Amino acid sequence: MLCVFSMGILVAYDQELIGAYSYAHTVGITTQSTIDGANMYGSLTRVAMAKMIANYAIGVLDKTPNTGKVCIFPDVSSALDAEYGNGVTKACQLGLMGINTDGTTAASFNPNGLVTRAQFGTVLSRAIYGNIHNDGNPYYVNHLSALNAAGVMKNISTPNANEQRGLVMLMMQRADETVINTG
Repeated sequence: MLCVFSMGILVAYDQELIGAYSYAHTVGITTQSTIDGANMYGSLTRVAMAKMIANYAIGVLDKTPNTGKVCIFPDVSSALDAEYGNGVTKACQLGLMGINTDGTTAASFNPNGLVTRAQFGTVLSRAIYGNIHNDGNPYYVNHLSALNAAGVMKNISTPNANEQRGLVMLMMQRADETVINTG
């Protein structure tokens, strides 16, 4: 257990979260140089998820963005996208976020919206499995079930709960260890 002071509050991280941060920092999912800076218990915004999933898909899964696809959203300035490593553009060009069901670019991105378990699970599932689980009703059910069956997402009973940054790193680590490296 690691305990650190963050903004005058004692914060504890168990070994699993410490390992998830270390993994995420090593492979480039997060660029935060300390676990405290990574805000492991914080809620995840859509713009931060875009950066993390794009870095994961490109750096770990060896996916290549379709740079010919134009991904411009009126609610995401080029400065905001650049601040997050052009993650919004990359996540869109990878077909993971900002895409309508017909494959067209969505009208807006909602960069500051908080990410739910259902949204993150859908995006992670698309990164790993492509679009084969897109036919669920509701949209996320098959994505979450696939991740649960693979041991990546252990709690799928609260799909509308806001996702935490550290748990996202942990699930990407699990995916790399259980799905990617074992087939």
